[in-house]
Amino acid sequence: MLKSAGQITIFDGAVGTELYERGFYINRPFEELNLNAPSDVRAVHETYVQAGADVITTNTFSITKPQLKKFDIESQQEKLLQAALKVANEARGGTENSEAVKIGLSIGPLGVLVEPLGAYGLDEARQDFAKVAELAEQASQQGFPFEAYLLETFTNVDELLAAIDGIRSVDKRRPLLASLSVQSNDPHLIQAFAERVGVREDVTALGLNCCDGPSDLFTSLKRLLPLTEKPVVVRPNAGVPRQVNGRYFYMTSPDYLAKYAKRFAEAGALGVGGCCGTGPDHVRAIRNAVRMANARASGVVRITEDQSLDALHFHERSRPSLESRASFSPLAARFDDGKKVLSIEVLPPKGTELGQFLEGLSQIASAGVEFVNIPDGARASTRVSSLHLSSVVQAKFGGKLTAIPHFTTRDRNLIALQSDLLGASVANIHQVLLVTGDPPKLGNNREATGVYDIDAIGLTYLADCLNRGVTPGGDSLGSHTHFVIGVASNPTAINPELELKRWNYKVESGADYSITQPIFDPRSYLSWRDKLGATDRPHVIGIWPLVSLRNAEFMANEVPGVHVPHWVLEEMEKAGEDRLEAEKRGIAIAQRVMKELEAHCEGFCISAPLGRIDTALKTSGLL
Repeated sequence: MLKSAGQITIFDGAVGTELYERGFYINRPFEELNLNAPSDVRAVHETYVQAGADVITTNTFSITKPQLKKFDIESQQEKLLQAALKVANEARGGTENSEAVKIGLSIGPLGVLVEPLGAYGLDEARQDFAKVAELAEQASQQGFPFEAYLLETFTNVDELLAAIDGIRSVDKRRPLLASLSVQSNDPHLIQAFAERVGVREDVTALGLNCCDGPSDLFTSLKRLLPLTEKPVVVRPNAGVPRQVNGRYFYMTSPDYLAKYAKRFAEAGALGVGGCCGTGPDHVRAIRNAVRMANARASGVVRITEDQSLDALHFHERSRPSLESRASFSPLAARFDDGKKVLSIEVLPPKGTELGQFLEGLSQIASAGVEFVNIPDGARASTRVSSLHLSSVVQAKFGGKLTAIPHFTTRDRNLIALQSDLLGASVANIHQVLLVTGDPPKLGNNREATGVYDIDAIGLTYLADCLNRGVTPGGDSLGSHTHFVIGVASNPTAINPELELKRWNYKVESGADYSITQPIFDPRSYLSWRDKLGATDRPHVIGIWPLVSLRNAEFMANEVPGVHVPHWVLEEMEKAGEDRLEAEKRGIAIAQRVMKELEAHCEGFCISAPLGRIDTALKTSGLL
């Protein structure tokens, strides 16, 4: 794939950019053009060969099934891949130096978040990449060969390793370039790339591609080179795109990119090409600039002492103990001391008037309850933000009452989730309950869309990363949070095997404790706790004091994951239309559950049913 020592291999530029310039827009995947407009794809390859590219990349960046599934064309994967290799072979076959031109099979990320941040399993990812290699090998045997795998624009090292594993399970002989898209201000990701990918014998070369432009990629190259003995290929974007009259344009000129191509080569890169926004003119300029360059010249640039990764200090990579967070979080202190937790769950108000809400909290604090749970848009209904309201609680009640805000992935993308958690920490909110959140169709804004970049497992991992002072990508934050990370558990789940599997993932991702769904059947909880073994964590049991038969029937039939035994319904039915009697029976049922489970849990979280704080306090025995 790469030339002999002392020579620079020239890679082509962006295939997608050139197709976009030819009038094909991004409302459909460019991979479809391998079948629908093969002459245009072939023409793009030919222009790069004519510009001096030694390696042309196939039009298959999004060829994996998860990517194709977004457009409902995953069934065409084999045809699209074969057509891409056919077109690439036709393109190099029609040029004067066809024997010298190599074809690299371009494969990008899956386009979904993989574990531990996302729900897509790494085993599934390996299978997806293995399938691409299998189909590519079949196409090669049918007369459409290629010389190397080009894994491009990966931002997740775990996914990149899964891609390598998947491909190597099928093909162990072809060269493989593993390329990362990383900004220079993320040195920890660069180090992880070198330490985890660069050490593999089945990886032929490392790459840096895409990102902001040649200047930033040059800094990343200087960081990577001292960390690896592998050949390195650099393929920058032509700067950052600008939108003009509805179209995107990259403003970096071929001459500017050529200057950096020479710098890449002098620094020690053995391959140079282009990524987004680069075209044949850029490749031609790159070739002219590095024609006489020596890849390993004595002038190889090294990072200076004050830039070294050793000076960047990896802030607390290990998971901090619960004991170490006790001085920040009263909840952590409770767990650490072995004392029972008692919390009352109160819904936030719908509007900005907080008088009644704060009056209820004063009643809770006066009764001696230390914690209050604040849901985050429960049942997908719009209410005051749980994080903002928790900040108000902390300010109003000082050390008398500690808020435990619920925090969902439904309404925020990955950027907002991280920003809001950091903001919560700044506001001295150090205990959270992380949940995926009910779908919008359940709430009062049914036209709203759920974000769900990640689920509760991924959010747990994100919070744990912040506790260790790093981003999910491994970049140091310079400080760390002190969250006591709570997750939901459901001992009465319809699919107990799946619930247990998700629980294990949550614990592995950093969960410190659990608050269960409302429990009406103590036996179900005891059976659940018995199954946890080494993954057991403190459990705060959810308690819902029923206030009527209708309330009981609603919980039994319309609240997902809640199991209400038949005897409970019968008991509530005995109250008839007597509201006081119904409340009395509902409290008695809740207290019966609490008495049976007191020795088997770390506390209780009692919901204020329909906003009735008096009922919750009566259930606790404090009123």
